[in-house]
Amino acid sequence: MRGQQGRSRGAAGLALVVITSLALLAGPAGTALADPPMAPKPTSAEISPGAPDPHPPAGGLAPDGTVPGGPRLAGRGLVVPPNAPALPRGIRAQGWVLADLDSGAVLAARDPHGRYQPASILKMLTALSVAPNLPGRRVVTVSPSAAVAEGSAVGLLAGARYSVDQLFAALLLVSANDAAVALAQADGGVARTVARMNTDAARLGAYDTVVQTPSGLDGWQQLTSAYDMALILRAFVNQPRLVAYDRLPSASFPPKKSKYGRVGAYQFTNQSRNFLATVPGALVVKSGYTDAARHTYLAAARRHGRRLGVVLLRDERQPVDQFQQARSLLDWGYALKPGVAPVGVLAGSLPAIRPVSAEAIDRPAAPAAAAVLAQLAPPHRGLRWALAALLPVSALIGGGLWLGGATSGARRAIRRPARRPH
Repeated sequence: MRGQQGRSRGAAGLALVVITSLALLAGPAGTALADPPMAPKPTSAEISPGAPDPHPPAGGLAPDGTVPGGPRLAGRGLVVPPNAPALPRGIRAQGWVLADLDSGAVLAARDPHGRYQPASILKMLTALSVAPNLPGRRVVTVSPSAAVAEGSAVGLLAGARYSVDQLFAALLLVSANDAAVALAQADGGVARTVARMNTDAARLGAYDTVVQTPSGLDGWQQLTSAYDMALILRAFVNQPRLVAYDRLPSASFPPKKSKYGRVGAYQFTNQSRNFLATVPGALVVKSGYTDAARHTYLAAARRHGRRLGVVLLRDERQPVDQFQQARSLLDWGYALKPGVAPVGVLAGSLPAIRPVSAEAIDRPAAPAAAAVLAQLAPPHRGLRWALAALLPVSALIGGGLWLGGATSGARRAIRRPARRPH
């Protein structure tokens, strides 16, 4: 848990981010946004809430005054199709959504527009927002402020140089906040990245979401909903470059040195490998935790030509772990009889968010990467689209990230004690 000193550090910097992001939240001309969410009232002078809000705010309306996704999603309780089988036991999330990521059908939900802190699952939006401008082979020099970012970290060395591919691997495999800050700084700065994330959320139709940090660490006003995160998940699984990063079983950094010190080579494994290794058709997954958010989770699987996604907000990992909760909901969704009426729809258009364009890639994918992308491409896309789409895996290999399977001897090396929020 973060102590008072940890929550207070950097208050002035985050205040600047908040002011800048809210000022730019309107985005480009012609982008209509909903009002920011009603944030929980601060209960202290600290930078972020230290516990969950007992009364999470309800969701807002779309710019046209309607409930995003349909009127059935306006409630705060469970919503399931008529005559659907009983939901699986052990689902502890206070807000959740199960959706078909191809058709957009929302299959079931609980408090889908309730606003909660996202924790590190917000990093999927961070990745979507910065990837279009950051080619995988670009080299980034890590700043001292990024290297000491609060919360979970991969152990970046200030003054050392890392490829964008390496930073994305750290961002998604071990939820590295130092990598989140480094990527944001490389893409024009933290304040600019936060403003762009807010604009991209609105373009996706995620009107319950306000971003304050690129890492997902709590802010008083940083809130999202299960519905919004389902929109973000849908956008993420349609970017093969990002999917391939997220699915890496492990990665490694070569030795680094700078005027600030040196660190030896080390390897780290995907912290969500339990889902990827045990859930049939597992596609992508991301977890998060902070004091105010509690446990958060989102994941997607592909079976029988369909991609389903699940989002869990304000969850607990006991007595049923989150990856098991996600699996049981996905199993339930795949078992629904054809023709079951959905309870809502993931509104919005995928092209509304900036694609990770082929122009951002420095070299073609390696042959092995081509096979991976072919498997990960959505069913309605062709192999040609998949190969043009985006993953410089050869740069991952050349940059020192290993694509081999995780081993029992793999370790996550961190230059300072790991802190729990991520």
